[in-house]
Amino acid sequence: MRRPPQSTAFEDGRLRDALLLLDRLQPALRARHRASTIEIVRQVVALGAPLGQQWQALADLALQHGELALARQAMDRFVDADQGSPAALYRKALLLEQCGDVAAAHALLCELPEDLPDAAANAYSRGTLALFLGDMGEARTQLERATRLRPEAGVPWLMLATSLDMAQEPDLAERLLSAERRVAEMSPAVRAPYYHAAGKVHADRGEPALAFAAFARGAADMRTLAPYSPEADRRNAEEAVRGYGPGGVGILSSPHPASSRETIFVTGLPRSGTTLVEQILVSHSDVTGGAELNRLLLLSQEIGGHSGEAARAYLKAGGAADAARLWRHWMDERFPRPGIVVDKSLTTTRLLGVAAALLPEARLVWVTRDSLDCAWSCFRTFLSGYMPWSHDLEDMAHHFRVEDELLARWQETLGERLLVVPYESLASEPGTWIPKLLAHCGLAVENPVFAPHETARVVTTASALQVRRPISNAAIGSAEPYREFLGPFIEAYSG
Repeated sequence: MRRPPQSTAFEDGRLRDALLLLDRLQPALRARHRASTIEIVRQVVALGAPLGQQWQALADLALQHGELALARQAMDRFVDADQGSPAALYRKALLLEQCGDVAAAHALLCELPEDLPDAAANAYSRGTLALFLGDMGEARTQLERATRLRPEAGVPWLMLATSLDMAQEPDLAERLLSAERRVAEMSPAVRAPYYHAAGKVHADRGEPALAFAAFARGAADMRTLAPYSPEADRRNAEEAVRGYGPGGVGILSSPHPASSRETIFVTGLPRSGTTLVEQILVSHSDVTGGAELNRLLLLSQEIGGHSGEAARAYLKAGGAADAARLWRHWMDERFPRPGIVVDKSLTTTRLLGVAAALLPEARLVWVTRDSLDCAWSCFRTFLSGYMPWSHDLEDMAHHFRVEDELLARWQETLGERLLVVPYESLASEPGTWIPKLLAHCGLAVENPVFAPHETARVVTTASALQVRRPISNAAIGSAEPYREFLGPFIEAYSG
């Protein structure tokens, strides 16, 4: 980490001690030693030395390691160092969003000048946070403002298009489509989300050929930014199950001396219905919240990998209690209220062994969906660069097959501990499947879980709008109008 420029304040004892600590930070980062890294940051924050802009870097570092309270403390140091400037407060709002406190981030943004950091970026940030909070009126107002101020920016168009039925918005739809002349001159990173927005317009208007062509253009741009390696994908999946034979997880997951906070892991392919399952669960009075937490990935890094061998070595060295305490710490920071937590992180299919071995109280749920419907939904959804397989139909087929094999292996290994929920059955027969889901998760049946759309909460995924609608089977068969365009997926997946 870069040192702050030297000045007469260098003689100050606090600054000198802080610089000595920062000298120890890089070796800890290179060694990927989480505990040492966080302890150094904690000591630097406690010193409160005049580190200026460095405080923002320290806040980001704490956030990357799942330390939300520490990240906020470092950011407050940054704001103080910048004398509470609006620019510093804007950065604080962005960090609050990353910490999961969307309401606080939105409230802070609303207090700041509308031209900070510039008018278009401000409008986009406010509109996106309002969308996550379910305030569709403000979301539309701010996102439209962003697109008028900067019509060549793709992401605001995408957020606006996904929040509306564009078939009912002819003027807005035409304004979006006419922006292509300016967007076409931009970089692939800007064009890709725009073409997904244009695809949404055509899909809403019942124009499948035009919709597919637009989504395909966006996907082509994304392939230049995030290439996919089928070999690396398969190797990662094989690593995930290595060392976890039938019964092996049960042997690993003996009672721990320190109890972790109970968590329900909901996983499956993106767009398979995981957010619906999450919404059902968080509608229960014993469940305090849910999100894509990604702490299981941090836990796998803590133990040196996600294979059974890594988990076994960690537990043999006496790490069970540490893992339980660390998990409880992470969950308590993110969800201060007592209760069960739902984690639907997209990486969990590769980390179920870690969850089962190190968190024996965890409940595990895998949601499946018709492969063609799921493939079409993934292709039309802007999944950014985190899912590089989603930008090519043949790559998607390969990834789906790897995930199918992974599910079969986890079913063999985990047995009844893993509940498989077919989306079509859940959507068509919620009265049958919701009680099954609740029983698997150790929850009593309550009326609110049958009307999960009435549960108000922050939703930051691509399903932010769908979960606010009643459970329906309307999405079943959604790929049929596009079947003729999905031939490469069908052939590769079934071949």
